Amino acid sequence: MDELLSSSSSTRSSLSAAIADATACRRSGVTTIEDITAGRRDQLAAARTLDVTALPEGAALKQTLVTALDASYDADTAFLSWARRHLAGGCTGPVSDDRDYRRGLSRSAAAQTAKAQFAQAWRPIAETYGLTIWKADQI
Repeated sequence: MDELLSSSSSTRSSLSAAIADATACRRSGVTTIEDITAGRRDQLAAARTLDVTALPEGAALKQTLVTALDASYDADTAFLSWARRHLAGGCTGPVSDDRDYRRGLSRSAAAQTAKAQFAQAWRPIAETYGLTIWKADQI
């Protein structure tokens, strides 16, 4: 699980810059969002197959992580749809008016809530086993 969380942290850290690049009509932003979305899809699949039977409240912990990663993946796909359309349309019009961009923001907020719940539940386990204590904004 700790390895999966590390991978999620890496994915998350590059999304803001990729959105900024796409907003500025740079193709590299779309490419990065594509990579982020693929990575998040793989993380979600990995989370769904985690064996957490040895962890206290493992099933609930796993479900919270899956919920967080699912919302993150949904946000990433929404941002990707927006970015592709934004560039294909010549980067005109206000970004905040785009339905997919707004859905990305909404799903990101839902992901953040689930990540906060996960981080709170993860902390005592991480402390017990000497693992990384992840904060919600790192997952």
